[in-house]
Amino acid sequence: MKILLIRPGLFCALVVGFSLLSGIPVQANPFKKSQEELEARISENRLRFEQRQLRRGESIPWQIMNDARGIIIMHQVKAGLGIGAEFGNGVASVKGADGKWGTPGFVSLSKGSYGFQIGANEVVTIMLLMTDESLRLLKGGGSGNVGLNVAAVAGPLDAGGEIDSNTVREPVLIYSDARGAFIGAALQAGAVVEAKKKNDTLYGAALEEILFSGRVAPTAAGAALIATLNQAGVERFYTQ
Repeated sequence: MKILLIRPGLFCALVVGFSLLSGIPVQANPFKKSQEELEARISENRLRFEQRQLRRGESIPWQIMNDARGIIIMHQVKAGLGIGAEFGNGVASVKGADGKWGTPGFVSLSKGSYGFQIGANEVVTIMLLMTDESLRLLKGGGSGNVGLNVAAVAGPLDAGGEIDSNTVREPVLIYSDARGAFIGAALQAGAVVEAKKKNDTLYGAALEEILFSGRVAPTAAGAALIATLNQAGVERFYTQ
């Protein structure tokens, strides 16, 4: 029996030819996320944040949300020991001069940050950037050239107790489903990188412009996330 070998280039040509004859459209890049899919990603991360806030005794205190300068919501799936299978499902937002949250941009963890995933097969992590220095984690285009190495500690929970004043002065507060995995961790320059293709597809802009220029308008899903984050910094959000 003879085995017919088809080269990759010829295979692609055959697929395109068949599609043209059959009238089936060909997607130029099947791995490129559509705007609709990216809108869904933002909505998914908003729901992850809301789900955490609905867990009694585990929500992020409104005072912390009110004081935060930036936020990163990251969804990670661990494929093996310390090895992440998904690095692209994260969004970041920063507050403007008016104290309101701004248009969210897409980010991911660099592959050198595998240590962040130890502790669970699937992890939702919320990083709150509390200082101007920590906001530099989101600058520099993910090149790793931003000279920064800040401490990250587990953030206080809204469990009815007093908030430790020493803790809230830390540059980065971490809320993670992987309990204890982030205490004493350090975030180095380049740990958080831009998801360039996603930002270009949805906004036609780079991460730094999206987050800091004030010129990039949010989409419908982005506006919903902004409303949720703004509400989370209001005391009545937790007392209703």
